[in-house]
Amino acid sequence: MLFNLFNQPSEEIQYLGTPYTQDCLDAIGIILQTQIHIEKALLLSCNQAHAYLIKSHGNTYIIRSGFSSGYSGEGPKGLASSLQLLLKHNIEVDEINISEKLMKKINHSSLLDADIEIMLTTKVVRPTNIYEYIYAIYKTTEYQVKNDRYYPTELPYHLIDSRILDLALKFNDDPNRSIFNAFIRLENIVQNRINSDKHSSALFEYAFCSENPPLICKSEDKRASQATGRIFPNIYKAFRNEHAHNEVSKPLKTLMREFLLINELYILESEAIQRS
Repeated sequence: MLFNLFNQPSEEIQYLGTPYTQDCLDAIGIILQTQIHIEKALLLSCNQAHAYLIKSHGNTYIIRSGFSSGYSGEGPKGLASSLQLLLKHNIEVDEINISEKLMKKINHSSLLDADIEIMLTTKVVRPTNIYEYIYAIYKTTEYQVKNDRYYPTELPYHLIDSRILDLALKFNDDPNRSIFNAFIRLENIVQNRINSDKHSSALFEYAFCSENPPLICKSEDKRASQATGRIFPNIYKAFRNEHAHNEVSKPLKTLMREFLLINELYILESEAIQRS
């Protein structure tokens, strides 16, 4: 009974990825996108199979062995890409050699806390092979610097103003409609707040940019406050009308940036002081 108790798989480990390389690359992208501080990244090598142990503040992740080396193919290419991604984020990667038994436990999600401790205290491979894995495929460490395809394509919900969170949640279904409705909703909010029947860019010109604007963007610097106020009509004129009159055909990431611009208007509006 005691033997079974102390040999239960750890409940502190989060397993990500599958035996497929792309799934493991996507998992690393999620970690890099969501974890503020990566404390340690270990490449776990067993013969020509590779997995990862990644520790962030309060979390331990295991990426299963969807990576490989020593031949040409998706496994080695994925390994090189994963290393470049981590280096792109200024994360130092060390490599350790592990047993076939440990690699099997990784892939079956059955590591013990003691197994993690063993890996964290195992002597790292020196000299390092990290760059050799990269150069074998890409001949450079710069390939991923301008490549963002492994990050999750999702809006950062924790940054979205609560008044348009519902539009953010439906964004992928119809980004054009979400953007257009966000503009319309902001118009209504500002109209009601200053009791005005103006609309479109004229409303924002009056509300934030007139001689004595009803809404003053928070700033002790008058020029900075005026410049911030001009953001409202400028963004409205730059992006709103095309969504009102046409089905805009743009990459999803471009539309996300537009939605985030509108989200910033909501935040600035909420912080604006109403002239008494």
